[in-house]
Amino acid sequence: MSSKRNSVVATLATLAAGLLVVTQTAWVNQSHGPNKLEGAWVATVPGNPLQWSYVLSPLDPSGHRAVISGSLQVAIPVTVMAPGLAPDFDYNSPISGEAVMTGRNTAKFTTIGYCIKKVVPSAQYPFLEEVAFIWVSSGDIKFTAPGKAETTHHLAFYLPAADADGDGIPDAGAAPFLCLPPTTSSDTRIGLMPPCTPQ
Repeated sequence: MSSKRNSVVATLATLAAGLLVVTQTAWVNQSHGPNKLEGAWVATVPGNPLQWSYVLSPLDPSGHRAVISGSLQVAIPVTVMAPGLAPDFDYNSPISGEAVMTGRNTAKFTTIGYCIKKVVPSAQYPFLEEVAFIWVSSGDIKFTAPGKAETTHHLAFYLPAADADGDGIPDAGAAPFLCLPPTTSSDTRIGLMPPCTPQ
């Protein structure tokens, strides 16, 4: 009698554990979808040489939110596109930002970067560089296939005066000196590649 009772209890415990695994897996798949904000990516814009690379570092195990860090390899020629409006600069800073999943295959993001000009230090400004202008990109990511995404960017460029409180981010309501039409990039996740072997 006791062994029969133990067998029933063991069977019920096994079924309960199996049910828990199935329901938890279904909940995770339903809530967070098949895509995660993670990995190293390269973005290009079809039809022109623009290119940048970035890393999505998850802020939680689900990959629902992530920090973006990256750099531009081929940047938009802002000083050519906005002559007289965009100050000259010497180089672009790294890219920083955040992204959050909004659906199974969609996310929103914001990134920020700085165009930096080298200057001669003085008693009033004893530094070697200054921010020439700030750019902000925000938009939507759509995952189209494993390791593939299309990202729509809305780019705005601000003079340093748009950051009156000096926190490095344009103030709410500040007007950009240039807004570009939406641009769509083709983003590819960097996977493992076989090593080069001499011929």
